[in-house]
Amino acid sequence: MAGLRIALPLARIPLLILVAIWLLPGLIGHDPWKNDDAIGIGIAHQFASHGDWLLPRLAGEHYANDGPLFYWIAAAFARLLDGLVAQHDAVRLAAGAFVALTLAFLRLAGRAFHGKDRYDTDSRGEDSQRRGDGVMLLFMGSTGLLVHAHEAISETALLAGLACAYYGAAQVVKRPYAAGIALGCGLGAAFLATGFVHILPFILALVATPLLVPDWRSRNAALALVCGALILAPWLVTWPALLYARSPELFAAWLNNDGLAALTQAPSLAAATQALGTLAWFAWPTWPIALWALWLYRRKPGSAGVVLPLVALIAGLGLAVLARAPGELPLLPLLLPLALLGAQVLSDLRRGAANALAWFGAMTFSLLGGLIWLGYLALQTGFPPRIAANAARIEPGFVSHFAWLPLIAAAAITLAWIVLILRSENASQRCVTFWAAGLALFWALAMLLWLPWIDYGKSYRPVAHSLRSSLPKHPGCIASRGLGEAQRATLDYHAGIVTERAEIRARRDCALLLIQENARLPAANPGASWKKIWEGNRAGDRTEKLRLYVKDKSTP
Repeated sequence: MAGLRIALPLARIPLLILVAIWLLPGLIGHDPWKNDDAIGIGIAHQFASHGDWLLPRLAGEHYANDGPLFYWIAAAFARLLDGLVAQHDAVRLAAGAFVALTLAFLRLAGRAFHGKDRYDTDSRGEDSQRRGDGVMLLFMGSTGLLVHAHEAISETALLAGLACAYYGAAQVVKRPYAAGIALGCGLGAAFLATGFVHILPFILALVATPLLVPDWRSRNAALALVCGALILAPWLVTWPALLYARSPELFAAWLNNDGLAALTQAPSLAAATQALGTLAWFAWPTWPIALWALWLYRRKPGSAGVVLPLVALIAGLGLAVLARAPGELPLLPLLLPLALLGAQVLSDLRRGAANALAWFGAMTFSLLGGLIWLGYLALQTGFPPRIAANAARIEPGFVSHFAWLPLIAAAAITLAWIVLILRSENASQRCVTFWAAGLALFWALAMLLWLPWIDYGKSYRPVAHSLRSSLPKHPGCIASRGLGEAQRATLDYHAGIVTERAEIRARRDCALLLIQENARLPAANPGASWKKIWEGNRAGDRTEKLRLYVKDKSTP
């Protein structure tokens, strides 16, 4: 090993291995987790089980927050892999497939924006390939992406569609027909995944780029955009028309949830502060590198590789502020233009800044990896005792079981990490390589060594089975109050329990009432006619409590 030097950027096979270590762990081997993962699996379960493929449904109710594309593919995975893996694992594998497509299209877009795709043979090929790899590594290294890339969420299909559209935009001048196909199909898939509002920033970027980039004021560019619009049109029309024909009310509900109403709201300073604050850690370290790119390009003539992602980034951030949507998912599409912008200047980073970022990542993830190994040792042996006691306190009742295969895989990944940081060349891409590989190390070790412990506390399976065993033989209608979407999804998935939500429609004929409450607060009194017969919660959840009541027939 003394003479071994790892060249950066990574060659094809090492790069594929890094992507596999980053992407595959955590897709299978655990139950649906609250919140978004459970909701996505619950909707795909409804598609796969009940055969109504037009509109997503969650625990028997129509779900108008998303389009159907991701759930169609996820349900198809569930049916194709039936008997090979659990249904929830198959759904997550569909999400992983969309993320893999996102990485592939993003890498191709990075190469094509800078003079080379797989059809070109010019002398800039090596530099373009490096930038294509850099785009993918920056995207993978974005801190906020890691968990969501392993969840069953429709945003994975949105990212894949937008990445395909970016690849099409990168070919507008050279190959207009191929560009139009990629633009139309990519935007169409993104629309069918999450709705029109999420593709609007990219469309605005397509409109603005010809005004700022002379190369886009050409016959080829016009041909590509017209071709893209013609291909996009059936995607925008077919499914909404079928939905309207089925039910104008459901169509109106979907249209209302598409988010276009957010464009009429006045900007909010609080919403902007919250979005920027979240993006500061969510897109780290991609955003400071992208800002450095904009600084370096401030006096250069506009190019499509800069203008288009920059306009999409500004429009997307503005949309997130106007929508005031909670959580991190609305920020996921912003990682694509940030990565495309930042990859252009990786070779121009100041040596001190690049080395600082590289070694900060190396030390941070080495420390986190060491802590994961220390915790695993405590789970298996009880030493150190304080860590073992804390793990038992957080997840009471958990019993650890030793397995050789995860241990060997985790040891191999740890060894590869050590070799990478000690033997890699001092190249310009070392900072993003270390960061992406460090996140892969952290996630892979957590999923290989700690997954049973994590799943024990996050799974609703024991709660759902306990609730089902407490139901009468013929329970009839079960009303619910305060029951979250993730809880509804998991109760339906694990136990086939579907409730009638009192918030939507109050029914007097339900003899059972399921209430979700805060365990730290006194139990709500549903009335003198109700008697509590069961309560439960996840092993590691000290705030959430589910309580089941039965109506006392003797009470008038």
